[in-house]
Amino acid sequence: MTAHDRLLRLQRSLAVTLVARALLVGAAIAFVVLVIARTLLLPAWSVGLATLAGAGVAIAMLLRVRGVRSLSRVALWVEERTPSLRYSLVTVADGVRSPSVDAQALSVPWWGDAQKALLKSLLIPGLAALVAVALALFIPAAARLGHGTFVGGAAANAKVTDVLAVVHVAVAPPSYSGRAATTVDDPTSIEALVGSVITVSGNGDAKLVTATADSSARSVAQRANGWSLTLPMPARPGIVRLHAAVGRDRLIVLAPIADAAPVVTLLIPAHDTIVRRATGMFPLHAQLRDDIGLRDASFELVVSSGSGENFTFRTTAIARTTLGGRTETTLDARVSLDSLKLEPGDILQLRAVARDGNNVNGPGIGSSETRALRVARADEYDSLSVEQLPPPEEQGAVLSQRMLINLTEALVKRQRTLTRPVLVSESQRIAGDQKKLRKRVGDIVFQRMGGEPLSEEGSDEIANSGKLTPEQVLAKADSVTNTGGAVMDVEGDETPILAINKPLLEAFNAMWDAGRALEVGEPAKALPPMRIALAAIEKARQAERIYLRGKPSTAIVDVAKARLAGKDKGVSSVREPRPIVDPVLRRRSATFERVTSLIARDPDAAADSLLLMRVDALGDAPALAAALDDAARALRKRDNAAIPLAWVRVRRALGGQPVQRAGVSVWEGAP
Repeated sequence: MTAHDRLLRLQRSLAVTLVARALLVGAAIAFVVLVIARTLLLPAWSVGLATLAGAGVAIAMLLRVRGVRSLSRVALWVEERTPSLRYSLVTVADGVRSPSVDAQALSVPWWGDAQKALLKSLLIPGLAALVAVALALFIPAAARLGHGTFVGGAAANAKVTDVLAVVHVAVAPPSYSGRAATTVDDPTSIEALVGSVITVSGNGDAKLVTATADSSARSVAQRANGWSLTLPMPARPGIVRLHAAVGRDRLIVLAPIADAAPVVTLLIPAHDTIVRRATGMFPLHAQLRDDIGLRDASFELVVSSGSGENFTFRTTAIARTTLGGRTETTLDARVSLDSLKLEPGDILQLRAVARDGNNVNGPGIGSSETRALRVARADEYDSLSVEQLPPPEEQGAVLSQRMLINLTEALVKRQRTLTRPVLVSESQRIAGDQKKLRKRVGDIVFQRMGGEPLSEEGSDEIANSGKLTPEQVLAKADSVTNTGGAVMDVEGDETPILAINKPLLEAFNAMWDAGRALEVGEPAKALPPMRIALAAIEKARQAERIYLRGKPSTAIVDVAKARLAGKDKGVSSVREPRPIVDPVLRRRSATFERVTSLIARDPDAAADSLLLMRVDALGDAPALAAALDDAARALRKRDNAAIPLAWVRVRRALGGQPVQRAGVSVWEGAP
C-alpha cells in the first residue's frame, strides 16, 4: 500500500472521528441540561431547550470537519507528530509520485500512532456522555425514593414534593373522527368528543396522588418518570379532582362534545302525491349533513297494498352509497314506477336515511320526512265539482301510522339482538314520531269543532294530558268558541259533529297508550294500541264525506262601534318594566360575588369555584361557561392584566350587555 493510499485512509478516519466526537459532546451537553431541568422541575419545554443546546454544540464542532477535506492539512497533522518524515508525506499529498519519496514516507509507521491519537480523542467525550446519561437516569429515581430529600435547597425541595405542580393532559379522539391527538399543559378544562381517551400525567410518585371523577375514585398508575391517570370522556359534563398528599388540589373540567346525528332533508318530492297511474321515472333528491362525517346513506321504500284490515307490505332500500366521512353531500336516485307494479289503492312511502361513523355510542341515524305517493282507486272519482284541495289530513295520518307500525314491528324482531340502552333509544325515537302524529290528529278534531290546533301556543297541556273524553273535547271547543253559553250535552244521543270525530278521538286516545309503552322501551306492548289507532283512522277516512272549502271565519269585534262607548275614563300611569330574574341566574350571580371576594385571600380556591360553576353552566349557558373558563385560567396563571377583562366578560354573561339609554351622548374626550 502506497503512502498516498494510507494518507487517504487516515483522512477518512479523521473525518469519522471528528463527527463522532461532535455527537458525543453534543449528547453530553443535552443530557446535562436535561438533568438540571429535572432537578429544578422545569416545565416540558425544558426538553426542547436541552435538545437545542446539544444540537448547537454538535453543529459548532462539526464545522471543524471542513479542514479535513484538504489532504495537505492531514499530512501536516501527521508531520507534526512524526518529525522524522521530513515533509515527505506533505510532498506525496501535493501529488508528487516518486519511489524514493514514497519509500521515505513509509519508512516510519506513522499510521499506527495516528490511529491511537484518534481513539484517545474519543475517550473523554465518550466518558462524559456516559456520565450524563447515568445522571439523567439516576436523578428521577432518587427524587422518587427520597420524596424530595436529596440536596437541592429548600425551594427545590418544595417543588419536588408538589406532585401537582405541573399537569400534562393528552387527548386521543375516537378513531372514527379522524382527528389528531392533542396535548395541553396545566388545563382548566378539556373539550373533546364523547369517548375520547384522556390521559392526565405529572411528575412525582403515584402513591402521593389520588384522583376522583364525579365522586368516583380513579386509579393512578406509576410510569417511568411520574404518575398517570387514564379515563374516557363521559357523555355529560364532569370534573376530575386531583389530590396530593403534600400540596393542593387541582380541578379539571370535562366538557364533552356530543356527536350530532346526521341531518337529512328530502327535497324531491316536496309533498305527498296522488296519481291516476304509476308509470315512468320518479326522481329522488336529498341533502345530507353531519358535523363529523357521514358513513352511508340510502332511500327506504315501503309499498303497502290492500284495504280495510288486509294489507301487505314490501320494503326495500335503493341508492345505498358509502360516503367515506364527507360532512355534506347530496343523494340522488330515480325510481321506476313501472318496476314497482303499483295497483290502484297502493301507497308508496319513501324517505332518505343517513348514518354517521360513530362507533362509540352510535351510529347516529338521521332520516327525512316521509313522503307518500298513492295510486287513486276508480271509485274515488266523484261527479261533484269541487275546488281542488290537498289530500285530507286523515290520509296522511293513515300513511304515517302504518309507517310507525312497520318500524315498531321491525324493532320487535331485532329486540333480542339489541342491548337495553339501544332498544330504549330506538323505541323513544318512534315514540317521538307517534307524539307528533297524535298532535296532528288532535288538530283535526279541534279545528272541526271550532277550536285551535293543539300545536298552537298554550295548548300543549291538552296533547300531554293523556286520554280525552267526549265531554272534555266539547268543553275544550266551547272554551274557545262560546262566549258564555252552555256546553253541548253529550248525554244520550251524540251530536252530529261529535259522531264525525269520534273515530279520530278513539285514535287520539289509543296513540297515548302506544306512546307510553314506547317511551319505556316496550315496543311489543305498543303494537296493539297502534293497530287500534290505525283502524280508527281508517274508519274516519272511509266515513268522511264532507268537502271543506276552508276554516269558518272567526267573529271579529266591531272596533268602530265599541270605541268610546264606555262610561269610565281611564287614567294611565307610567310604569317601568321590571326585568324577569331567572332563579338559576340569581343563584349563579350570588356564587360569583362570593368568588370575587375570595380572590384576595385564595386565588386557587377562587379558580376551583369558577370551574365548578362552569360544569353547571355547560348545559344551558355555553357563553357563560366559556367566560368562566377564561377567568379560571387567568387566575391559575396569576395574569393580573387578563383577570379584570375576564371578570367583565363573566359579569356581562350573567347580567347581559350594558343598556345604552337614548339622550346621553357618548363622551369623546376633552375639547
